Amino acid sequence: MNNQATLGRKDRRAQQAKAAKIYGIKGPESLDLHEAYNALARGEVLRAVQLAHPVTQSHPASHHGWVVMGGAALAQREGKTARAFFGEALALRPKDPLVLGGIAKAHVLEAQVEEAVQMIPRAFAAGSEDAGLARLYLELMAKLGRRLVAADLMADHVRRLKDAGLCLKLADMLIDADEPNRAAAFYHLAYDLDPRPEAHRIGRLRALVTQCRFAEAEPVARDLLEQVKDRDAVAGMLLLLLRVSGRSEEAEALAESFEFATPEGFAHARGVMANIHQDRGDDAAADAAFLEAIHVTGNGGNMAKAYGVFLLRRGQYAEAAPYYAQRFPAQQRGLVPLENAEAGNLSGLDRVILMGEQGIGDQLALLTLLRLAPLKADARVTLVADGRFGALLDGNRLGIDHHDKADFLARPQELAPNQLVYLGDLTRYLDGSAGQGAYLAPDAGRVAGLRETYSAMAEGAPVIGVAWKSTSLIGHLRSVPLERLAAALPEGALVVNLQYGDCAADIAAAQAVRPDLRFVSDDTVDQMRDLAGFAAQIAALDHVASIDNTTAHMCGALGHPGAHLLIPMGADCMWYWGGEGPRDPWYGAAMLHRQARAGDWTGPLESLGAALV
Repeated sequence: MNNQATLGRKDRRAQQAKAAKIYGIKGPESLDLHEAYNALARGEVLRAVQLAHPVTQSHPASHHGWVVMGGAALAQREGKTARAFFGEALALRPKDPLVLGGIAKAHVLEAQVEEAVQMIPRAFAAGSEDAGLARLYLELMAKLGRRLVAADLMADHVRRLKDAGLCLKLADMLIDADEPNRAAAFYHLAYDLDPRPEAHRIGRLRALVTQCRFAEAEPVARDLLEQVKDRDAVAGMLLLLLRVSGRSEEAEALAESFEFATPEGFAHARGVMANIHQDRGDDAAADAAFLEAIHVTGNGGNMAKAYGVFLLRRGQYAEAAPYYAQRFPAQQRGLVPLENAEAGNLSGLDRVILMGEQGIGDQLALLTLLRLAPLKADARVTLVADGRFGALLDGNRLGIDHHDKADFLARPQELAPNQLVYLGDLTRYLDGSAGQGAYLAPDAGRVAGLRETYSAMAEGAPVIGVAWKSTSLIGHLRSVPLERLAAALPEGALVVNLQYGDCAADIAAAQAVRPDLRFVSDDTVDQMRDLAGFAAQIAALDHVASIDNTTAHMCGALGHPGAHLLIPMGADCMWYWGGEGPRDPWYGAAMLHRQARAGDWTGPLESLGAALV
């Protein structure tokens, strides 16, 4: 059908009938349309226009001619013209993915970014299979600082498109958004679709390390060191693996002997060594390693944030501030300037929009800083965060409202630029004072109902909630095997599972060690969907024994009097808990059972057992 002139009359009639069925136009114009599409695909813009323009005049009710004309305008980078042509097509086919995608691209050419990022999801919801359009959307949303919104909207479409490069791009974007577990799935998918590119093989290694699949990851890493150009990235993954699996001496030997090709690779190695020094209790060496890493790269980023966190845990708040402030890329920081959190600005605002950041537990912790911030007494404060915070914050003692982050970012907002403040920027007001106390007010009816249920099941025995593991790399060294935690619990206790995900094997192993305990998994509470219900569940318990995770911060925000937290030594001790002492310095509620040696839970579990007697 590309070469109409050479067709015989019979063949031409057959081709014409086929084209008429495809394009809904009878006569020779159907063949013209087909050739116009093909010409556009070949980059023959003038030929496409010559064939399609007459069709727009003879058959204006057919969207095809307008689509070709719009595509030709896009090829010539004429955004306004393209939008006009695609607009004609949109009036005829309002749910056509090609039309919606064309309008989105026209908006980009006109520098109408917001309009573009609103239109592109509509194209994919309509069934677009344009991998280039998906890539464009991810790039635009990354520049706008909306990585998680983009990932939420596009994850299923990326899986459907089965484009290896697109999977890799989404995985990298999720890493930048501090969502390594979600990124791992797309690194694996990119590799499964095409295992040949170096980036896909390194991505697979990153996924294996992120998922704590160290036995699989180590041979992959050592093989890649002999095969790839980007050896720095592979060495960095191997260093993380060795340190997290308790092989610090091997990690140190690799860090000192490896010849890094880039400042970034060397800086990453110094960062791993800073963590190893913290694990050994050598803060002076950790301090020096952090500063060396920051100096080598000449910029802050994640290394500056890590150093800021290190200083915050030591109580060096003033010294930490400039480093912790660098936790966002410059472009993202430009949207919410650090200066917005200054006292001179905050104290004059009637309305403050607090942008949530980091994980659920971090946000629960950082919200207490509102009690230190110099806000007007009658200022309206709104937290922009995960939708699950809405019900959780009902009746809170901080007097703040909530706005679902997905909704906030999906549409233009009427606000002054100086009203936006990152939640973590309030750390500048830390002064070492006592814990800021509880602020959540769980639903009294739900608490009473759950307490009654658990009390009836316990028959006079203590009711103890437990959370024991994190499936992420960052939480690996905070995790405790449930059978070891169960060994510390009082005889006959009712043990309520506060862990998310499939825990059947862990519970079976613990039950074998402690047959006297009764383990309960309450399917009426889903902490992954209902944070308010999770808060009510925790409030209904006599005691909670938890590692440092969301459960720990929920206990603190509730002011639970029976909370016991297992705290690791070294770099994996979150800064909210400080560096020493048995009393929670952040909320002022929980008892802390600290490791005396990194990786050794013997002492903390003995202390926990004694406290629960």
